Amino acid sequence: MEAKMKKDEELMVDIKLGDKGAMEEIFQRYKKPILNYSLRLLKNLADAEDTAAETFCIITAKKDYYKPGAKFSTWIFAIAHNICIDKIRKRKKTVFMWFKRKNEENGYEMLDIPDSRPTSNERLEEEDAASLVKGAIETLNLELKEAIILREYHNLSYEEISQVMHCSLSKVKILIFRAREKLKTELVPFIKEAQ
Repeated sequence: MEAKMKKDEELMVDIKLGDKGAMEEIFQRYKKPILNYSLRLLKNLADAEDTAAETFCIITAKKDYYKPGAKFSTWIFAIAHNICIDKIRKRKKTVFMWFKRKNEENGYEMLDIPDSRPTSNERLEEEDAASLVKGAIETLNLELKEAIILREYHNLSYEEISQVMHCSLSKVKILIFRAREKLKTELVPFIKEAQ
């Protein structure tokens, strides 16, 4: 008989009781989503890795602040959000001494790798499409970018996004609507070209 997998919220109760295995399970479930989320916002692997590590440290340190009725995914993304915003604010006060490569590729794959292997032509088309979408997302301002990333890449509900971003539900709806409209405008020439 297969053991029933515990929900995140149940694992947090176990973590509060000192279960190190529960923390390992949370880490395994969320390390990739938090790293990808952070990398999409910060565009720097070292900063994204620091953010992910800091997020899990905060979860451990603040485990007693978690309310068992609250959805865990919202709580962890809110923690990562706050760390990312702090890093972005600090960057604005710092002068950087490096340059982007001309091809705009950072060499880090941020999309989940599918289980089944597509043909090489399909893979090229998918990579081109993903690159176009990624480029279009990069043109959005931070609020629009974050809202659309949380919705489309992490499947958070509008309510969860409002909690993560610390704004009203109506603002989230407006942000996602505006992001989608800007993405459509940005991608229409490529869609027409593909047809």
